[in-house]
Amino acid sequence: MSSNPRLPATLPPEQLIRPHLDYLDGWRGLAIVLLLTGHFFPVAGINLGALGVNFFFVLSGWLMTRLLFVQQTPLDSFHRRRISRILPAHLAFLLVISMTLYLTGRPVSASETGAAALFLNNYWAPEPGQALMPFGHIWSLSVEEHCYVLLSLIALAARRWRLPPMAGIALAAGVCMACALAYSWLQASPQLQFDQYLRTEVAGYGIFASALIFLALQRLRLEAVPAALVIGLLMLACVLHWWSVPAAVQKIFGVGALAIAVILLPITAPWLQRALSWRPLCLVGTWSFSLYLWQQPFYLWSRSDDGTAWWALSASLAAGLLSFYALEQPLRRLLNRRWVGSREIQA
Repeated sequence: MSSNPRLPATLPPEQLIRPHLDYLDGWRGLAIVLLLTGHFFPVAGINLGALGVNFFFVLSGWLMTRLLFVQQTPLDSFHRRRISRILPAHLAFLLVISMTLYLTGRPVSASETGAAALFLNNYWAPEPGQALMPFGHIWSLSVEEHCYVLLSLIALAARRWRLPPMAGIALAAGVCMACALAYSWLQASPQLQFDQYLRTEVAGYGIFASALIFLALQRLRLEAVPAALVIGLLMLACVLHWWSVPAAVQKIFGVGALAIAVILLPITAPWLQRALSWRPLCLVGTWSFSLYLWQQPFYLWSRSDDGTAWWALSASLAAGLLSFYALEQPLRRLLNRRWVGSREIQA
């Protein structure tokens, strides 16, 4: 655990680039545990998979905003790190799945593969039940990539023309809220509304809301908040992800509660930070991207064959860990060393 687990919302310069914070890995661990539980062992009444994805989104919004607007990370370095973090494992996953389907005589869709490779499949996707490729989960990576580009453009405008970053981020969050309300007001079919809520103009709300809240709290200079507040926000987020809660309410207030909770983590009670820093949870969080990437084909397999949930989960864990240690980590270190030097920035 970090030697300074309790950091103020506004960080002094010497702590802007700082030791690894274990409780953030713990947050990632919670996210992937929720998602895997929702996929392989669904709980009636609540979409734990969606809740887990939103855990990821709000953390990404905070970390990317800290990099771009507080640490003032050069934009080329920012994007190179994003590429080294995501692209090698992502492309390897698409290649392995496509080759496996081809070699086993199953159909391979070039359009679905291309949309996933270009991070466009949250807009360009087959009709429900018609997908040939197990790439549906790439929608969330697409949202993150789109939001990273938008955040970097806002950062560019702030650095070059001194435009207030909060204004740009508030505009982006406002557009997401407006689209969520509009899609609900149009009363589209449940499937169409589901597809619309995977698009960046709605799903990006968690990233932009977290970014906006983080910058706002930087100005307030809070010193500490009780753990009960963070836990209460997490409980509220869970309640608002209940199936009967309107989608727009879930998106705006449920995800908003998650965003506030994660932003307050550095200034909450140390015992809660220590709980999130539990070593097994942090390990799962460290593996979370690889586990998320590889669970999808095994999840679909478990849905098509009753009684295979534990086997499918075990296989997805094995594939994710193999990808993490044999591919993702070595390539990430190599690319970071060649592109941006050896200095570590937590992201």
